[in-house]
Amino acid sequence: MNAPAVLNIKQTQANGIVCVSLDIHLWSGRKRLRKENLLAKNPELADLPPESLATLGSIKIADPDDLAPFLKYKREAEKLLKLNGLPLLGTVGIPEGKVDGVYKGLLEIKQKFDDHAQRLYRDFDVRIKDWRQRIDNAQWDHLITDIPTPEYVAGRLAFGFHLCRVSAPSGDEFSQANKHYSKQVTGLKGELFDEAAEEAKTLMEKYLMGKDAHGAVRRREKITQKTLGPLKRIGEKFRSFSFLDHTVEPLAQIVEHVLGILPQDGPIEGVHLMHVWTLAKALSNSATALEAAQLVMDSGAANLAFETLLSSAPEVVNSPAEEVRGPAAAPTYAEDILSGATPTADEQPVVEAETLTDSFQPEYVGLF
Repeated sequence: MNAPAVLNIKQTQANGIVCVSLDIHLWSGRKRLRKENLLAKNPELADLPPESLATLGSIKIADPDDLAPFLKYKREAEKLLKLNGLPLLGTVGIPEGKVDGVYKGLLEIKQKFDDHAQRLYRDFDVRIKDWRQRIDNAQWDHLITDIPTPEYVAGRLAFGFHLCRVSAPSGDEFSQANKHYSKQVTGLKGELFDEAAEEAKTLMEKYLMGKDAHGAVRRREKITQKTLGPLKRIGEKFRSFSFLDHTVEPLAQIVEHVLGILPQDGPIEGVHLMHVWTLAKALSNSATALEAAQLVMDSGAANLAFETLLSSAPEVVNSPAEEVRGPAAAPTYAEDILSGATPTADEQPVVEAETLTDSFQPEYVGLF
């Protein structure tokens, strides 16, 4: 009789999510630097403290430039997962609609990783020789010893990943294990809202506000299209995870509505800039975001809900801390809907890691 309960938990708590974990191994290209290695050319170092008290660190036995691409590909894979998923049970939970795209993206990164590993294996001896003979390394070449074989290094370098689904661990619906599992999976909604709040705060604090010549904090007069990156990422995440909870879909709608009424090119200023500010403020903490979602559900339309938000927007910004981290909202509706779910899966195209880079630098024009 307990089997249906487990099935119900899986459907309401983890349906529509595939867990992805990375299994990537790198080679540091370093070895421990020992005292005896230094004494050959530096006898004055004989009085160094014993290794039980202090160590000398490590020495680079391979060119860091040869190894840097491996770390780059690892971070590229991590970014791809972050852009398309949320942390879940030690992995990254990816919506079903994005799994194929994420899988293909990881395969492409893996291919680049493996190709570079093959080149390093092929040219390993030459690359080590070049590193040892570099002008700034030549007098220390006696330290670049005990080099591992190309086969050893190749065995240390690996790019892998695993995909799986999760389900309740116990056949007893009310077991402590199932309660713990349910709490962890339900926490995805909290992760989603926290991530959206961080994006909104970054947008407000770094890009929508600044100090004028007198040191007063004011809203910026103009911003460029690049500044909308955080809002676009928020909207994409809400749309992708709309099946988690009935409050997520309305937030996706309101973000898409605001982005849709903004100019598609040129500077964003005047009333349009006010729209960006109002939306970012609403999303900057979970309580106000939930209130915005309720407005959409009550009015039945994102545009009407946004008009309500605009009507309550402040005219003057006194300080970033006050506006971004203002007084906590009263525990009204937001406190009452932290549990419960209404799955409504929507499939969306995968966000490619290369399209949203860490070099995102919005441009601004002027201050009030």
